[in-house]
Amino acid sequence: MCFAVFIVYLNNFYDALILPTNYNAALKEEAASAELSPEQMGGHYQGDMIFPEDVSRGAAHRPSSQRWPNGIIPYDMTSSIFVNHSLLIVDAMRRMENLTRVGNRSCIQFRPKTSNDAIFITIQNGTGCSAYVGYLQNITLNRTVTLMHTPTSTCMITGIIQHELLHVLGFFHEQSRPDRDDYVSIQWNNILTGTEFNFEKYTKEDIDTLRTSYEYGSVMHYQANAFSANGLNTIIPTKDPNAVLGQRIGMSPIDILEVQRYYGCVPIPSAAVHQQNTISMSSTISMGIVLILLLH
Repeated sequence: MCFAVFIVYLNNFYDALILPTNYNAALKEEAASAELSPEQMGGHYQGDMIFPEDVSRGAAHRPSSQRWPNGIIPYDMTSSIFVNHSLLIVDAMRRMENLTRVGNRSCIQFRPKTSNDAIFITIQNGTGCSAYVGYLQNITLNRTVTLMHTPTSTCMITGIIQHELLHVLGFFHEQSRPDRDDYVSIQWNNILTGTEFNFEKYTKEDIDTLRTSYEYGSVMHYQANAFSANGLNTIIPTKDPNAVLGQRIGMSPIDILEVQRYYGCVPIPSAAVHQQNTISMSSTISMGIVLILLLH
């Protein structure tokens, strides 16, 4: 599964990230009829995204404060993660590093933390799949990435791990882009009561799409029946009715491009060049996805 991702500028955006008071109750009451993935079980904004209460606001500061310096993300793998799962997580990291590499240059790097790392992520087993979004500069907190594993539910799937790590890198969900209504139709009547806010759309002032195209195949896209109250789809693709939403196999070509652009490994094109690239990319995107699936 592949998702195009984008970065949110946090001017007045944080007000929309507060969970409604009936959120947890809604999930519990309707769990029997809802098909909830581990990503929806974390009890956070849009299921799996965590934001500190004292996060700073301001569009001018958000991009620089959300990027990890030099694209390096130190991590601490806690003992709650089984050894075989820790190997899977590290493998997912290495795949992300290799996919985003530009020539001989690494764009991002995940490495074990050292005593010199004041800011790092802590990977743990827990409830659901969730992660803090971005570097969160000058904020003191435990930047946890929760990857649940139980006999009945697990986050230990390469695409899910990469989805949460893309949140860590500073990216949000695909289906909330400002242009999403040109590509999908939200079926509000099928959504769990109390969880409708998960489908709110960001504005052009809130986010930077890095001049990438909307992608059904992004690893950051919701599944078609996300937060469903009745098992029916909550998201329907409109431009391509046969598109698969919510794949969790691995990063898509546009996911890769967005990381490369956000971390300065490739330039962001002008608007005119972007239009030309969009036309040419649409004819080659399917082949790119096939190649990535083969790599997995």
